[in-house]
Amino acid sequence: MLVMEGRFSMRKLMIPGILALMLLAGSVLAETFTTGGPSTTNNDDSCDISLQPAATLLLPYFEVDLNDRNGETTLFTITNVTNVSQIARVTVWTDYGFPVIDFKIWLTGYDTQSINLYDLIGRGIVASEAGTGTDVSPEGEYSNYNDQIDQDNCDELPGRLPDVYLIRMQRAFTEGIAPAFGASPQCTTVGGVHRNAIGYVTIDLAPRCSENIWIPPYFPLHILYDNVLTGDFQQIHAGSNYAQSNPLVHIRATPEGGGTYDDRTNPDDQVNFQRTFYSRYVETGRSGGQVYGGTADARQPLPSRFAARWINGGPGSFQTYFKVWREGKGGNTTCAQWPLNGGQIPITEITMFDEEENPYMVAGQRTLPSTSMTSVADTTIFPPNPGGFIAGWMYFNLDSDGTDQVTSQNWVVTSMRAEGRFSSDQDATALGNGCSPPVGPSEIQTPAGPAIGPSANVF
Repeated sequence: MLVMEGRFSMRKLMIPGILALMLLAGSVLAETFTTGGPSTTNNDDSCDISLQPAATLLLPYFEVDLNDRNGETTLFTITNVTNVSQIARVTVWTDYGFPVIDFKIWLTGYDTQSINLYDLIGRGIVASEAGTGTDVSPEGEYSNYNDQIDQDNCDELPGRLPDVYLIRMQRAFTEGIAPAFGASPQCTTVGGVHRNAIGYVTIDLAPRCSENIWIPPYFPLHILYDNVLTGDFQQIHAGSNYAQSNPLVHIRATPEGGGTYDDRTNPDDQVNFQRTFYSRYVETGRSGGQVYGGTADARQPLPSRFAARWINGGPGSFQTYFKVWREGKGGNTTCAQWPLNGGQIPITEITMFDEEENPYMVAGQRTLPSTSMTSVADTTIFPPNPGGFIAGWMYFNLDSDGTDQVTSQNWVVTSMRAEGRFSSDQDATALGNGCSPPVGPSEIQTPAGPAIGPSANVF
């Protein structure tokens, strides 16, 4: 664990990231922390993902051109919609689901913080001094101290990350290589090889600013359950005049509140889902010899089936890309396992419909990694368009394992562009929620399959 030297005035953006092979690290000393109780107790168990304040935010895909400041970059903003201070933990992952770096953001009441991933990955600066950055963040007239969280060490912040952090980020996000760091050996399989840095980001509500490695018992001890965060993202390419914007994926804790996991002993605070957003990391999590179940994080699970419109070609040079986030396989603890989250996550079905309702399917099984952005014209992933139609819609069944009783989690964003000057992002329509039962290949793929349509929204 790297400890930064120097102390600073209290600021909104806190704590350097833990840059290591986090899931390959050794044992972690668990901390004990108790809060005074939940900020709210609105215990509405629901698997329906909606645009409401949440305990976890997901940026499903980012891309950063490290060689051109006017090239592709991705920004995101986090907002605290309560009048008391909150701590948000940001983790930045490769396209194979490897956690490269994490850091804390301390938000005063009604506060907001923006992050440009070009600054972080390209320059080693968590936030620019020119913006909201590392300047002292005064508390507003209606901003209050939150006695539910431990704000010790929230005044430690490096002005710039050391070069070892910067090199490690750039190699991990572009080459898939995480150099040796501390006791962790070099790992050459943590991501794909790209010209630009590619990955995804999660933001979790946290109870403290002190450092801890992102492995169990992170979820039982280092995560909170109040739905108080909102956020959005922008993907910008200044040189091509393209910019897309969309809300982050808002993943609520249900039931809400209840302090840290060890405080959630009230029956009203128990999770009624079969699985949750972070289930694959907490199924074997242990703290003090106690085994925590696969729902310790209490976050809503994401769905697996989507409908998304596409348009491609025509006089406006229309283009459609799909930004797809996918749940990785297992907890991943060794270098040999990271490629399982690369080109080896299978897809149950992708079917394309044209403007005359003709369906087209792909031959053989397709795969996509933990995060990607792919053109609808890429026939290595999507069905061909033999009729040359300009528009239609795409059916996604992204469940990666049709043999179990729960579906894998996914998210799809439709990204459209035209004429070199217009672009937009929007979430695809989910055909069910995160608790909907698995659905096999449709009747278009196999004669005995079901018709394509919405699933029951369980819970």
